Amino acid sequence: MTQAAVTRVSDQLLQVSGGIDFDNALNLCQQGEHQITTAADYCEIDFSRVTKAGSAALTLLFSWLRLAANLQKSLGFINLPDDLLGV
Repeated sequence: MTQAAVTRVSDQLLQVSGGIDFDNALNLCQQGEHQITTAADYCEIDFSRVTKAGSAALTLLFSWLRLAANLQKSLGFINLPDDLLGV
């Protein structure tokens, strides 16, 4: 499986890449939290480079939404993979 990561493309765009599973969800969650904390007040998270996602990815979405709400920021999720949408 491709190593998963959350990287900053710009102040308003983060990119998730690789496969998301329960083995790496905590690490990805922490990476995303760091990026969201330092991002603009509105930020989109792009999943177009995600190779596999399932129920573990849902934990990321909810965790990041909760953090953004606590920081009074807004998040948008774009290019969600079909396997995540099917959960």
